[in-house]
Amino acid sequence: MWKCLLLISGTLLLTLPALGGGKGDKEVKIQGTLRTGVVAIGGETTGIVLQTKAGTFELEVGRNKQLREKAEHLNGKEVAVTGTLTVRQGVEVKERKIIRVASLKEVEK
Repeated sequence: MWKCLLLISGTLLLTLPALGGGKGDKEVKIQGTLRTGVVAIGGETTGIVLQTKAGTFELEVGRNKQLREKAEHLNGKEVAVTGTLTVRQGVEVKERKIIRVASLKEVEK
């Protein structure tokens, strides 16, 4: 019984950091070109990316239907994103920079 509990506790301690909420999370506001419908080998993407001068960031909207629809509508456009940046280790992509989106709006040129 104790071995089972120890095994479960150890597994949770190892997997929780991979699910997000890492201590390196920080609030960001960033601007770039939005792309939706992105696919990757092994499904290692959120499907929405922001291409910036500083590199590519994945955008995570979770189950927020409004944000997902807004992202689809703004596909290919210049946008401003605010949210929480976290870096996760991947398999195909060694370091995935993911922003959990709080707000998304088109930038007037």
